[in-house]
Amino acid sequence: MMTDIDQSSKKLEPNNTLLIAALTGLLTLGGVMSTGITGWITASQSSAITKTQACIARLDAQEKDLREKADQFLSALGNFTAQSGHLNVSLTLYDTRLDDLMRTGYAFSAYAPAELATLSQNMVIELKNGMIAKDDQKIKQSLDSFDATDRKWSLSFQEFLSKIATDRKGC
Repeated sequence: MMTDIDQSSKKLEPNNTLLIAALTGLLTLGGVMSTGITGWITASQSSAITKTQACIARLDAQEKDLREKADQFLSALGNFTAQSGHLNVSLTLYDTRLDDLMRTGYAFSAYAPAELATLSQNMVIELKNGMIAKDDQKIKQSLDSFDATDRKWSLSFQEFLSKIATDRKGC
């Protein structure tokens, strides 16, 4: 014997089953969508971090290379110009130092931005011209030009380092 309540329960069972199935489906769909969205956000953030790290690493390497080449160039320049204080100058040593200065000056220009590269080459040429000149006026003119270019080189080098620092902040 079934009562009226038992019969009405049986009539509602398919509806409850359908409701539970629909709710389960919606929750599963929501879970799948949220997993996909979370994965996309994570991948996007990871990509942005990798891009930033690559940018910083590139600028760090550029600065490191430029500083190393500048060190070699300025060391050769100091080594060459130190001869003017020597009492006995060996022409062999003079030639060796001039060759080293020319080599490092041009090597530096391969790593430097255009303006700094041109200034480096000009410094070397002006110094060499001053050393081989026979006329006192030409010697003075070349050395004065070298001094002016040397000051411009120092300013340009510092400006470029500042630009790298600014670019690094923009990564």
